[in-house]
Amino acid sequence: MDMGSIRKQSKIALLLLLCMFFSACGRKQQAEHYEVVDGKIVLVTGDEEDVIHTGYENGPAPGEASADAGVEITDGLAFSDEEYNSLQEGDALIDTLKARLLTACDACREIYLAADKGTAMNVTISRQDIFSMLTAIAAAGYPAQDSAGAFNMQGYEALDDFASKAAYGLDDVNGTYIIVYPDGHLSGFLLSRTTGRWHLYSSSAAWNDDGTTRIYSEGRYAVGSVRYTAKGWMIYNRDTSDFDENQRANTDAYVMIRVLPMDSEAKTLCQRYVEPVGYFENNLFLTDWNEQYFNPIDFNSLYAYIFAMYNGTEMLSSYNARSYYKTVAGTKLYLVPQDIFENNVGVYFRIDSSTLRAISDYTSQLRGYLFLGYDTDYYNVTPRTPFPEVVSYTYNANGTITMIVDAVNKWYGTDRSFRHELTVRPGNGTSFQYVSNRLMEADDSMLPAQKLAEMLNVERAKTPY
Repeated sequence: MDMGSIRKQSKIALLLLLCMFFSACGRKQQAEHYEVVDGKIVLVTGDEEDVIHTGYENGPAPGEASADAGVEITDGLAFSDEEYNSLQEGDALIDTLKARLLTACDACREIYLAADKGTAMNVTISRQDIFSMLTAIAAAGYPAQDSAGAFNMQGYEALDDFASKAAYGLDDVNGTYIIVYPDGHLSGFLLSRTTGRWHLYSSSAAWNDDGTTRIYSEGRYAVGSVRYTAKGWMIYNRDTSDFDENQRANTDAYVMIRVLPMDSEAKTLCQRYVEPVGYFENNLFLTDWNEQYFNPIDFNSLYAYIFAMYNGTEMLSSYNARSYYKTVAGTKLYLVPQDIFENNVGVYFRIDSSTLRAISDYTSQLRGYLFLGYDTDYYNVTPRTPFPEVVSYTYNANGTITMIVDAVNKWYGTDRSFRHELTVRPGNGTSFQYVSNRLMEADDSMLPAQKLAEMLNVERAKTPY
């Protein structure tokens, strides 16, 4: 067999391994496929293309030793046997990062000092002050984002340029971004690819009482791959090969940074209609239903969020439910009086009480609905819950709004673990009603589990009702 054929077969083998890896992460094979274009592995999604670059296309075959000591290619990803924090004295890149971080601190110092920090020990500054810090850091030349992702990245252009180059496999490149946390402290991150290997440098700075800053942590960590999606998510995966089983089960292997800005209207719609419910322990956005067919909705689990939206409080849980409702003897259940439950649900859905009682866990003997709040004891690993991102929207002639929503899942490193179409009906002021939801993909392998519904059935069996 000639060398050309061998190289061709090696590329095919690597491509198949990458397909297997991303399929295991829940990618939809019927909608996406991989191609080798100009020597690059490309994920093709409809009319979009995401370049998938591991940094090792010209390296060893999967499973073989790398020319760089201590690196092994497994399922198309690189894993290093270097220490978790491999920072060495005299590393020029960590010095570069710390200098950039301190410059960012200087840029937003006056804003932080003037911010209202309250009187509590745990400082929390306002969203407006956080945004002002972000814009000041961006003006100093560094991309900046808040830790919650509430705002679009400010000064994103430099990171967009880096991520585009990185995704196409250019070597000797590095990119920096700054994260601002609710208490005002800053962390800087620098991704670097040198001689075919990726590393992440990180450093964090805190504010002293006199307004000066101090660096309190720094490190260098192995990274397996860097991707940049068509929607503008930079995704890189941590090397967790030296983690124990518990660490792997409870640590996100991927870091996802939204570089390209979201449409402001889409972001507002998401924050108003989708984020207050989300995907954790309720199935409102995980099933197909409409105003003529509410049956799939688990209103008992959904009530935790309806309660919060109706009362303007935090989500109802097993920890705070006792402050509002009586318990059902011999169980962990709470009883929500029927008039309260039906009134609250009726604000957000056009559903009559007879239908709601028929499809929900209602007890006529107690004249109420059973509720079980979430409890950390129900989980043996961290729940792998995605978060929503509205990618398009339509204002309909009948006054409703239809949104296409992607579920972004950091656990699996994908900016679309599933997609759904949600329609709502705005009302007066801040009121609105949910009209329908439809899953847009048949494969439900990446839909979040509903542990709470299972636990409610367990507790329900303990009652005579």
